[in-house]
Amino acid sequence: MPGGRRPSAHVELLLKQLPSSFVWTTSPDLKVTWASGAALQLFGIGDAEGVIGKGLEAILAGGQDHGAEVVRAHQRALEGAPTQLTRSTRRWVLDIYVEPLRDGEKIVGVGGIALDASKRRAAEQALAQSEARYRTLVEHLPICTYINPLDFPIRTTYISPYVEQLLGYPVDRWLEENDFWAALLHPDDRDATVEGATRTRTLGEPFRRTYRMRHRDGHMVTLLDQTIPVSDEYGDAQFLQGFLLDVGETT
Repeated sequence: MPGGRRPSAHVELLLKQLPSSFVWTTSPDLKVTWASGAALQLFGIGDAEGVIGKGLEAILAGGQDHGAEVVRAHQRALEGAPTQLTRSTRRWVLDIYVEPLRDGEKIVGVGGIALDASKRRAAEQALAQSEARYRTLVEHLPICTYINPLDFPIRTTYISPYVEQLLGYPVDRWLEENDFWAALLHPDDRDATVEGATRTRTLGEPFRRTYRMRHRDGHMVTLLDQTIPVSDEYGDAQFLQGFLLDVGETT
């Protein structure tokens, strides 16, 4: 390691047993000065000592883009800028973190850690596929779903495209204009409806009400609106989720 310093025996023992990660340091000329971690073997480096003294470019020459992105990350670290990047192979996904090593104010090398992110990436892809299927289903149902924050003024952060067929107004207006929902309420329904929506935001009560809203062309549409607060693992409400359903004759 730079300056001749090495981690304690216990730290080295821990690093050698890490099943899905490895760490390393380099000198200012980007030659490896130390490496450890059980995951080195997964990437064709059976003996860490075998890479000591070798340059990064030579070690990474057979990899994706010949290791150019990783080398550039180390060069940025030598200039004082830490870098995080993700690299993929046929079998593995690695999250890589590269930091400058300092001795006082002087940068004396680079340190890095690579973590196996294969399970995280697989989970992210599964979640994205699930969300895509759910969004496709929701956006093709004859019902308008929405998400609102808890704060005031009343505003919308997501509303399904069906709202334009239901009420005539484009999605952008719902997302960009505060209190747009309240402005469309029938005057005879507005006070009681807004009061109920306020209780939902302040007290966490579910909201279920039938009221009339003005369509873009001027006629009134009777809607069932049902909203529930969505809470985190501690029971604290985070946002509101609900739907609008046409339940009556238009007037």
